[in-house]
Amino acid sequence: MTEAATATRMTETTQKPEVTGMLSTLRAIPGLRRAWPGHRGSDSTSASIECVDGEGRLRAGHVTAGAAPDLLPYATDPALPALSARLTGALVVHRAGRRAVVMDDSRVRKVVRPHRAASLVRAHTSAASVLRVTGLRTPRILDSEDDVVDLELLPGRSLDELGDAGLPGWQRLTDSWAHLARAEADLPVYGPHQEIEVLHRWFTSARRYGVIHQPELLREQVAGTCLSLREDNETPIIAHRDLHDGQLLWDGRDLSLLDLDTAAMAEAALDLGNLWAHADLMAVRGRLGPEAHAQVRGLLDDLARTLPMTVERLETYYRSSALRLVFVHAFRPAAHQWLPTWVRHCLEHASPSAPLDLTNDWNHS
Repeated sequence: MTEAATATRMTETTQKPEVTGMLSTLRAIPGLRRAWPGHRGSDSTSASIECVDGEGRLRAGHVTAGAAPDLLPYATDPALPALSARLTGALVVHRAGRRAVVMDDSRVRKVVRPHRAASLVRAHTSAASVLRVTGLRTPRILDSEDDVVDLELLPGRSLDELGDAGLPGWQRLTDSWAHLARAEADLPVYGPHQEIEVLHRWFTSARRYGVIHQPELLREQVAGTCLSLREDNETPIIAHRDLHDGQLLWDGRDLSLLDLDTAAMAEAALDLGNLWAHADLMAVRGRLGPEAHAQVRGLLDDLARTLPMTVERLETYYRSSALRLVFVHAFRPAAHQWLPTWVRHCLEHASPSAPLDLTNDWNHS
């Protein structure tokens, strides 16, 4: 994408009328956990949703602004024929028409669309073989079929859930991740162009659905970040591509890394910028106290010095991750308690080296 094309697309985005009522519609859905915009390239105002019903069961479906949600029956999805209410275990993830995750005492079953499991297995196997150099634990594949992959259930709790108590896990991660600078892998390349596409797509969706405040100011931040992403391209190393506190399990001895199917060769700043943004978001959400947050920042700063990246690239990928988090969480009404603080951070001083202002007042709406 050229700079002119990026600017043109951002201008076109601002000319589209906002869809009113989607945020209030989402807020009115009992038990709503998550929501996603419609399929890429679609002009539909329908959003995909995941919620907990009155019986405590996870339900997936869709909703259109101003209408009642259309929920699928529990553990049923025409696009996911392997998903069935007869499966043993707990349904913990269900995105209608896309994927589901069922967890029992010994395994995690990922249910995908027909013929999609093979590519997931290939990506997981390739990444796991390379990640051995870090000493991090990764789940073994126990079995797979055309549309199902069974993975080993690993012990521990996520760093997000542990909060301050997860500091030893953060230490283990930063000690281990530095080894990737010397690793090589036969994985697809994820470059600045792909990052620009992802950021722009999330902004476009959030604005089109009318779930964000200050869209013009955010548009300027997105456009500037996309231009910065194009300015340089460091040597790629293996990257997880979705590295954050929720993907890391600490059991007091071992640190485990989940969801390897997005792994690619990318700039080191991609994973570290994303991880740093999530650590700052943990502080905004109250998951990390000030002292623990400062320690995590110090660990990540030390890690940055060991990886092949410049300060400028780290700051650029940090801004990209921070902005993307705005748009992702804008579709989740529960996030709107703390989202204004995060938006202000993105608009004013989004940088891994900048102080994080955790005050809750919001006077710009």
